[in-house]
Formats: sequence, C-alpha cells, structure tokens
Amino acid sequence: MSETNNIIDLMSSEELADPSISAEKLLRGDRAYYYDLFNPPFYILSRYNDVSSALRDPETFIEGLGNGPNFVESNGILSDGVHHTYIRRIVQPDFLMGSIKNLKTRLEDITEELLNKVEDKEVWDLHDNLSFPLPVIIICEILGIPTDDINKFKKWADASIAQMCSDNPNEFEEELQGLEKYLLDLMFLKRNEKEEESLLSRIAHAKIDSKHLSNDEAVKLTRQIFVAGNETTTSLISNLVWRLLSIDNLWNDFIEDKINIDDAISESLRFDPPILGLFKTTSKDVDIEGSIIPKNTKIMMHYGAANRDPDIFNNPNVFDVSRDGKKVLSFSVGIHVCLGKELAKMEARIALNALRRRFPNLRLVGDGERVGPFLFWGRSKLPVSHK
Repeated sequence: MSETNNIIDLMSSEELADPSISAEKLLRGDRAYYYDLFNPPFYILSRYNDVSSALRDPETFIEGLGNGPNFVESNGILSDGVHHTYIRRIVQPDFLMGSIKNLKTRLEDITEELLNKVEDKEVWDLHDNLSFPLPVIIICEILGIPTDDINKFKKWADASIAQMCSDNPNEFEEELQGLEKYLLDLMFLKRNEKEEESLLSRIAHAKIDSKHLSNDEAVKLTRQIFVAGNETTTSLISNLVWRLLSIDNLWNDFIEDKINIDDAISESLRFDPPILGLFKTTSKDVDIEGSIIPKNTKIMMHYGAANRDPDIFNNPNVFDVSRDGKKVLSFSVGIHVCLGKELAKMEARIALNALRRRFPNLRLVGDGERVGPFLFWGRSKLPVSHK
C-alpha cells in the first residue's frame, strides 16, 4: 500500500464511520505514530504489548492532565499517585461485585419498565429507549441524584464527551457550567445532612488529611462517575445488539441459546470498544523503538487497534463470539482500570436477555447514526422493530 493510503486521519468521514480502518493503518505503521492533524499534536500507541505496558506504568504515563487530547488540569479519578488511591477508595465500594449484585433486581425492573413503553411501537430507537436510559437511571440512583429529567442528563453527558475530544473545549463550557452548578447545589445539600448511603453523600462528606474535598474536586469527581457510568454502557449495549442483528444468523443463534452472553459481551468490547482510546501524558522522555516521545506529550492508548493486534488475536477482524475475551483492553488495566466494568457488563447482560425473551423477532431498521466524538464508538441512533 502506498504511503499516501497509510496516512491516518481519525476525524475523516471514512475513519469515523469505520475505526477499524484507523486500526489497520496504525498496526502497519510506526509503533509510536506521530499524529499532527490535531492541535496539539500527539502520539498514538497501537500495539497490544505497548498499550498494555504503558497502562501498567502510571508513573511514566500520567492521568493528571486529562484523558483527552487537550492539556486540562484534572483531579478526582483523573489524578495520580497517592491522591488517586485516596479518591478511588471513596468511590470503589459502590462498584465492587457485592454491591453490584445487589443492583440486579433493580436493573431488571428498570429494563422491563423501559421495554414496556415500546412494546406496542412499530419502530423504536434502541439507543433512546433502552441503552441510554438504563445506565443513566442506575448511575443516578447510585449517586443519589434525581432522575426526573433524563433529557437534561443526556445533554450534559453529550457535552462532556464532546468537550473531551474537541479542539475548542471552551465551546461546551456554558453547558457544562450548568451541570457543575446542579451538582454543587446537591453537594451542599448533602454536606448539610447526616451522611447516608448514596455515593454523592459519601463524596460530600469525604475527607483527605482531615479536610473535605474541595468543591471543584467533589463536583468533578461526581461528573466523571456520572459520564463514565453511562456512556460506555450505552454503547456496549447498542453495539452488541447492532452486531448480533447485522451479522448472518447471530441473533437467531442468540435466541436459541447457542451463544454465551458473556463471551458475546467480551467480543463486542474487543471488536467495538465504546471508547476507542484514552490519553495519558508523559512524565519523562519515552523511547519506543528509537522514537523519542518528549516529556509532557500526549499519547493516545488506542484500544481499538490493540484489540485487533494479530500478534495477540487470531483473525482479529472477524467478530467471533466464541473467542476468549480475557485479554481485551477496552476497560484499561492497571491502577486506572475502569471502576464500573462489572456493572457495565451486568447491565448489558440484563438488557440483552430481556430483549431476546420479549422481542425474539427484533430487527434493524437501518444502521442508525454514529456518536459524534472521534474517541467514542457507538450508535447515537439505532432504529429497530420487533413486529
């Protein structure tokens, strides 16, 4: 293939529509690919072993300047060292397996309520009616946030991920100030009350070195959990249904219980990672096969490419629901592994089981629409019918 055809443009219509094109080009190119079509430019790691090693080296590849391509002073979960350990201890109990198992019945009830609303519809949207509201409702309930205006939360979640990927983050500042004011008002209410079970209350009352978290950090931590708690799960559910319905006989095999749902979830995460990659910042010069990546440089850990590395996965461009999913990197690894990964998988499992039980004749009505930001991969619209 010519040099011209191997130029990577993550924001091109072609590569946005099919990120596997970017992955294929990256895996043929330099191990540390210099991407200069964004301001500021950044490097991309695409080989499985390079990405895995970097994720396990948090002292060299740091979080504190944000998980997007822009340099943003961050705190909360997006922090480093001892501070990150303290913050994670505050929020982790709600995402341990014991706590998550207690949510199973509630998740099943929410799913049934959502599907009841579309039961009589000829065509409905899987994203709008199921894969978006399900995780938003449960993360709001975990946090202790009212769920009476889910459309407002949708706008705020969309603005948060758009800001993360934008070359003009200020464009979304006004919208997100509304979210932060909303959360800060709730935080003040919780601080003036006795600590109770909700995660928001625990954040409001949490102390490090005998001091409450600053208002800024408490709000940003809540915002991080809210956004991460719904965006990944939403696309996991939509992406998996999309593939099962669009690849010959897979939905029928699923209906007939010929497919292990946990294997299908793992393969969906590998083949269609809801987050194609996240960024770290180098704390020192890094040498990768003779390419020196300078200190204070952004590096994209490209999960989408690493999950298709042929040195790790056989026939990586084939969607194979019988594949062993243990090596999939989509939830990261190391100390920054996704807090909500088990919750996300449970939500997907419950949603898919409910769909096949209630709507065995489910079918696509077109391919829908892609989510906007280049770092994310999923359907913002996915029309379906079960009639």
